[in-house]
Amino acid sequence: MFKGKVVAFALMLLFATSLYAGDVDDCTSDAGISCSRMAVNICPFGDFEFIRDGCLPAGAQYIWIEARTAAYVGHPTGDPIPGIPWTDYWLGSCDPAMALFLCASPVAADSLTGANGRTTFRGRIAGGGCNIPAGTLTGQGIYWAIQGKVIKAKPCPPSVNPLCLAVDIKSADLTGPGGPPDGLINLSDLVPFGSSYNTAWGVPPPPGKAFNACCDYTDDNSCNLSDFAFFGTHYQHKCQ
Repeated sequence: MFKGKVVAFALMLLFATSLYAGDVDDCTSDAGISCSRMAVNICPFGDFEFIRDGCLPAGAQYIWIEARTAAYVGHPTGDPIPGIPWTDYWLGSCDPAMALFLCASPVAADSLTGANGRTTFRGRIAGGGCNIPAGTLTGQGIYWAIQGKVIKAKPCPPSVNPLCLAVDIKSADLTGPGGPPDGLINLSDLVPFGSSYNTAWGVPPPPGKAFNACCDYTDDNSCNLSDFAFFGTHYQHKCQ
């Protein structure tokens, strides 16, 4: 009986490792979004906005990646890598000053990569933080990584910089005890939210306040009761 279990486990490992072949190359691999710019609200609990609703028309949007091997003679773009698992991905802010707090498994692909090395992301992102600097409406975007390889900007080479997708991330997890977001939405996050409450972009704010796009969860360039309702809905949410 024990021997049979060992054989079954070995077969499972063989199947898993045969799903895809070749190492992901950060230069030939690529990524993009289905519209010119996205805005996605995230929560550490992973229950805020779907990527598919990140721009108009809502419900039809996605982030795509294409995993490829390194270039070689006769194949300057490498070969597509099929069968990469749903969870072998990571993302981060292209602005190091606007760090995100990502949970252990922040994002999952819609499927394994296909024969063309491609898959898409339409689900939610589990994490906190915001990548939009104060005094602006947009940020530098996010980078995407496959199996630990951060996809580089094109043309690559010579580029050594990450490929930054025009995706603005917002969350009610605005800060933590040490300053950066900490994967928990609590009273400390209410302080910066309160500093933006009842303000709007382009409108002189009341004394002591300033509009913060990170607190605008309805994408109407204002921070008001509708945004506070979203804050309350996700209060005390944390990474699982």
